[in-house]
Amino acid sequence: MIKKAIIIFFLYFSITIFSQDKKGVVFYGQKESMGMGSDIGIDYTSVLVFNKDESIYITRNDSLEKGNIREEQTFKDKNNVYMVTKATNKYGFRYYTDFNKDSLYSRGLGFTYVKEKKPKIKWKITKETKKIGNYLCIKAITKFRGRNYTAWYTPKIAIKYGPWKLQGLPGLILEAYDTKKEIYFYFKNLKYPAITSINIAKPVKQPNQIHKKWITLKEYRKFLIDAYLNSINSGRVFAENFNSADTESNVKLQLKDSFIENFEITEFYDKKR
Repeated sequence: MIKKAIIIFFLYFSITIFSQDKKGVVFYGQKESMGMGSDIGIDYTSVLVFNKDESIYITRNDSLEKGNIREEQTFKDKNNVYMVTKATNKYGFRYYTDFNKDSLYSRGLGFTYVKEKKPKIKWKITKETKKIGNYLCIKAITKFRGRNYTAWYTPKIAIKYGPWKLQGLPGLILEAYDTKKEIYFYFKNLKYPAITSINIAKPVKQPNQIHKKWITLKEYRKFLIDAYLNSINSGRVFAENFNSADTESNVKLQLKDSFIENFEITEFYDKKR
């Protein structure tokens, strides 16, 4: 009887631990076509790993792309040709969300390390549904950081996670995109529960970036705006050197043609002119 009781105890203990630490793994495609007007741009393989309390989203990662990539890619539409660099690195871009601590830590553009509050995204859930893979999904819409998004989530997996910084719906987000699909997260496959070696944790500063500080969302916003305005000024100088006409009117004061997060920059631009 004692032996039987011990076995039952360990079975119960194992099931409890498993249920607490049960992980899910979702693979997405992440297409980035900023400024192109449709989903014709660079395509990255990305992964979301989650448990009931936290998640990590990884993209632009060497291992996910089966090797380091740095190459110019060309994309065309009816009127334009776009040349964009596809680049990955060993650690990748990472977005870690801790629901218990209401925090989001990321390592992204410029290899910045950003700490912010978990975004409070106001979703409007519609009655529209569609199937993605084997999952019935419900459509939701929102505006987040300068873009209007459509997301499709499955209530079958009642976890509030999704790709990148998109989250907060009553089910796992399997697909999301902005109005023109210039940023487009699409579903590849899902395992839940899953066994994975990917650790769900805050991004770690890489050896050559130990000197970098964790910055706030406000500081990150300023970093993106400065980078964008510097690129505009460099472009204006180049155009003026070649006597291009009307360079001032060609300046577009929108980050959406360069970055996912389309922060308002007009007031910053006025100060820098």
